[in-house]
This record gives sequence, C-alpha cells and structure tokens, in this order.
Amino acid sequence: MKNTAVKSDISLQETEAHYQLSSENYTIESAESHLAYYREKHPLYYQVLLNNV
Repeated sequence: MKNTAVKSDISLQETEAHYQLSSENYTIESAESHLAYYREKHPLYYQVLLNNV
C-alpha cells in the first residue's frame, strides 16, 4: 500500500461529500467493507478523513 502521508489539497468538506456519494451503495451493515474499499481506492480522501475525524 502507498504511503499517504503527502499533504492533500483536498478539503475536508470535499472529502466528506465524496465519501457520502461513494457510500450510497452500502448499507449500515456493510460499513466496514465500505471503509476498506474507500481506503484502497481513494487513499488521499481516506487520509483526510482519518486526520480530521
């Protein structure tokens, strides 16, 4: 897995909106699989969320 310690130009608000849009196909029961998917497919957005939530 890539190191995502790079400073992101993505805002927290943009990241939250992106996460919400990508979560539309997931139910509460599968939230963990959504996080795993998000961590693998969108590491910069995931890192911003991880650092700010």
